[in-house]
Amino acid sequence: MLRKIHRWIGLALILPFALQGLTGFLLVVLPLLLAGRPAVPAPGATTAPAGVGAEAMIAAARTASPAGTLPLRFDPPRWPGDSAVVAFGRAGERHPEFEVMVDPTHAAILRTRIVPHILRVLHDLHADLLLLPYGQQATGVMGVLLSVMAITGLVLWWPHPALWASGKWRRTITVSPRARGYRLWRETHLSLGFWTLGMTLFLALSGTILAFPFARPLFGVQGGDRPAHTRTHHADHTPAAPGEQGLDTAMAAVRAQMPDAILTSARLGARPAEQSFTIILPLYGPNRPATVRYDADADTVRFIRDPGRQRTGELTFMWLHRLHEAKLAGPAVIAGLWRTAVGLAGAALFFFSLSGGVMWDMRRRAAARPARVTAVPDASGTPD
Repeated sequence: MLRKIHRWIGLALILPFALQGLTGFLLVVLPLLLAGRPAVPAPGATTAPAGVGAEAMIAAARTASPAGTLPLRFDPPRWPGDSAVVAFGRAGERHPEFEVMVDPTHAAILRTRIVPHILRVLHDLHADLLLLPYGQQATGVMGVLLSVMAITGLVLWWPHPALWASGKWRRTITVSPRARGYRLWRETHLSLGFWTLGMTLFLALSGTILAFPFARPLFGVQGGDRPAHTRTHHADHTPAAPGEQGLDTAMAAVRAQMPDAILTSARLGARPAEQSFTIILPLYGPNRPATVRYDADADTVRFIRDPGRQRTGELTFMWLHRLHEAKLAGPAVIAGLWRTAVGLAGAALFFFSLSGGVMWDMRRRAAARPARVTAVPDASGTPD
């Protein structure tokens, strides 16, 4: 019965599982192929670094941005000699479509880059199969069924006690060099399933939690951190100020009031009131960033997302999201190994769909072939 459940779930969802595996693999690999930030050219012997503010860098980047876009994010230099990044996108969007790398010493444009649209398509395909508004529920159900596939696969693989005692179970997690045809597909399917079982099960379960819309309130995750309205009542009757207005003052206040924090990114929008800042606090590290906003009227910086006040459910959801998308910020070695493991699990899921379909087709063809009958001589010596 377990074998039938495993087989028919895999066959029924062979295409969605293949798409999930392939898109997951590509979402890990493709960002690594994008060029990083360029280094800032070294100043001449008689030229001292000038240094400009974030607003000046954004103003310079606007000259190279596509029409109809506005600055969505500003990433300051990470270390001396690094460039700053201004990301542009459509109003109301969270994901940028164009990036401008700027020299922070003279606000000179060093490089521009179009964010590949294929990344957004792959993300949407992976998250909801482009089946809005029901795609998230479908992806969640797929995560549940993939978990069933992983568990039943483990039960079906589990060797007989005699194999455990003799040590011959090790042969079930490798591919024999003499394997050909159906045996090669089966042994590869089994051995790869063994080595990737843990990651596959984790990604299936975490993907299920991330996909179902009811999971966020269940884990206590609140909504976005953008203000629902402006502070002034006459804002709708005054000309809209650019979203980066007052950014230099706000960034200076964050650095002054939180001297131990590392400012990594400023989120912008259509209005200055939408500004918020992502910072790293030494106590929590880069994998648990905080979000703050500057209140110009009170000249105070207040937390929007404080890692020290996160409840267990919210913290769990955050870690599941970060691990599922392989977005660990450090340490570098662990982050690289985890990204590799997630990418390999995606490639393995794609292969499981392929090998499962091939094995099913080979069995079906073998069953359809007429059995060979050997002629048996009768009593007179003449074959029947």
